[in-house]
Amino acid sequence: LAVRDACLPCVPPLAPSAAQRFMGTPLAASAAAAVMEAAPALAGAGGYGTVIVCPGGNYEFLSCLEGYPVTEWLARHGLAAAVLRYRLLPSHGLDEALDDLEDAVTLLRRLRPGPVVAMGFSAGGHLVASLGARHEERRPGTPQPLDGQVLVYPGIDGQSWHPDKADEVCFFNRGAWSWPDKVLTLQARQEALLGGAGFAAPPTYLVTSTADDCIPRSETQPYVKALAAAGIPHVHLRKDFGDHGFALNGGWTTPCVKWLTRAVGMRAAPPLPPPPPLP
Repeated sequence: LAVRDACLPCVPPLAPSAAQRFMGTPLAASAAAAVMEAAPALAGAGGYGTVIVCPGGNYEFLSCLEGYPVTEWLARHGLAAAVLRYRLLPSHGLDEALDDLEDAVTLLRRLRPGPVVAMGFSAGGHLVASLGARHEERRPGTPQPLDGQVLVYPGIDGQSWHPDKADEVCFFNRGAWSWPDKVLTLQARQEALLGGAGFAAPPTYLVTSTADDCIPRSETQPYVKALAAAGIPHVHLRKDFGDHGFALNGGWTTPCVKWLTRAVGMRAAPPLPPPPPLP
């Protein structure tokens, strides 16, 4: 998957027109600029509120299983969603990916009414969680940019991305199996993410698996404890959902839809009217 996606072309910049069409192309890696894609087109989507889906992929590529299938699942429940193709290593660092997410939030608040939620998988979960910490760093004490976040097997603890702390290189890096440029940017605000000074987050729905061999409980538990200590409303589902990358499987999705509507305030679009009878 990484090899195939790394060979895909770059994608166009994030712009309102990008949010108003469904491009129908595979998720690409190493994008030179960000793009937000929606299905159905956000300009005509009903309901109240929007989910920004941030696929994982080790900040090197974007997992196809964590992109369009997620928007389709939400659409079946009448909830609007868009996939964000954020910028990636080795050409771009964490703050540039966070700029892409922040721009997407700003754009959606102009395009649509209601709350804006980000849903991140694996590295995408690290990205979403990092947005809260960066916002607190830059504008301490002000409301969070997101109204809620869904973190699915998130890579909160970035030690495996640190050349001096990891047991082995975990980056494909375009076939070189080496530490990519700007990899150390992934260490930004690490203390805050682990519950230290500067911790901040919106209401959170967190999904982790007891069978995850990639991200153990020790990586996410400090974040869960910090949510509790800060009095931030949160739900933590933890059981055997399968190994890392279980995506929409395991049974966490139904309670998540309930959380999005009841805790965050999203509202589903009314069902479409039946087609007129044939003459």
